Amino acid sequence: MTERFSHLVWEGRFQPIHRGHLAYIGELLRRTGKLTVVVVANESSAEAGHPSPVPGFSRIVDGHHAGERNPWSLWLRHRMVRATVGAAFPERVADIEVLAGHRLDLDWPLYQQLLPPERVFAVPSRDDFEDAKAEAWTTLGERVVRLDVAHLPAVSGTLVRELMAAGRPLDEVLHPVTLGLLGGTAGAGEVGA
Repeated sequence: MTERFSHLVWEGRFQPIHRGHLAYIGELLRRTGKLTVVVVANESSAEAGHPSPVPGFSRIVDGHHAGERNPWSLWLRHRMVRATVGAAFPERVADIEVLAGHRLDLDWPLYQQLLPPERVFAVPSRDDFEDAKAEAWTTLGERVVRLDVAHLPAVSGTLVRELMAAGRPLDEVLHPVTLGLLGGTAGAGEVGA
């Protein structure tokens, strides 16, 4: 039997939200009554102006926030996630909250207050980066559940951006709502131009 949780939290960059993300959200929704998805800003720990409560993790995350890996603004990614998740899971829209803001490791006191007290952080069992994320949340005193994602589509933001740059079709990796918000098949550098 699958363990159920009252409220799961998942955070990420969503550069952009893709079918792999949607499959994972589907998994999370099968395990929870409520889901909070946090779309985090493209920022480094040097910009925070104060020390991180998990400095080792923050150094690892900084590498994922390099400009070339993050072509879309926070407001657009938040809009993409809200619209795409709403279209993909219309029957569960009332159970999903999509937030946007600073990285959790860089604004932890705010998130401690903002996120529901019964929260459990959902972290995929996928790679060293996700292992570091799970360790950081545990270090901060949070409950963490690790979920096997081996059976989910192997899509990444990097793959999506590479397909876009090559002018290749995106239908198999992006939901139609995301495609529409990105302007169809425009390359990452052309979106919003």
